[in-house]
Formats: sequence, C-alpha cells, structure tokens
Amino acid sequence: MNKILKVILNIMIVIASLVFFVCFVLMIQSFKYKNREVEDPAETYAGVFEYKLRHRAYGEIIGDYYSRRMDSFGPVAGYEDLYKVGAYAHAAFMARVYSEKGNQYGIDRCNSSMKDIRSELGDLAHNANEIDEMIKNAP
Repeated sequence: MNKILKVILNIMIVIASLVFFVCFVLMIQSFKYKNREVEDPAETYAGVFEYKLRHRAYGEIIGDYYSRRMDSFGPVAGYEDLYKVGAYAHAAFMARVYSEKGNQYGIDRCNSSMKDIRSELGDLAHNANEIDEMIKNAP
C-alpha cells in the first residue's frame, strides 16, 4: 500500500510540474505585451477607426461616438474625425426619425447640423454620402 501511495504522489508531482511549466511558458509569452500602456491610444484607435470606415460599420462608429461623449463633451485629441463622422451619422439618423414622425422642426435642425458637419469633414466627405445612402435605403 505504501508503494502505491508513493507512485500516486509521484504522478501528482509530475502533473503539478507540467502545469507549472505551462503557466511559466504562458507568463513568458505575455511579456511581449508589457509595453502596451506606453502605446499612443489615439494612434491605436485611429487604426480601428479606419478599419470601421473601410468596412462601413457606421453603427459601431455611432456607438463609439456616444461612448466618447460620455467621457467628455468636446472631442478628445486624436478622435476629432470620429466625432465628425459620428455626429454626421447621428444627425442623419435623427433626420430620418423626425421624417417618419413628421416633425419638420427636427428635420430642419438635423439638416442644418448635417450641412455644417459635412463642410468640416474634408477627406471624409465621401463617408457622408455613404451614410446618406444607407439612411435613405433603410427599411
């Protein structure tokens, strides 16, 4: 009986050693992420924003716009383009909502806002056209 207990304990030691080794390897691999906090968050987010623009994920852009507005009402440095496209998409969506409800004052206010934002978009003006087309063709 004593010999069986020693064999079981040796097997448990081997298993524990293997688990420790796997955890150690995973810890060593995680060191490549140690500099993530020194990366420029605006630069990192700019890449994500460009990806969303490229794939016409305007719903996600509006969601990010709302999230950023919860943190601060003015544009955060590096996120100005997100604010402009998000604000335009929000205004276009609300213009469609007001149109469905027949609220002419809301439509006029949103159209005025869209016109102002479109003039500030610059290189992203083609996205305003895509947003308009998507809103117009929405069921």
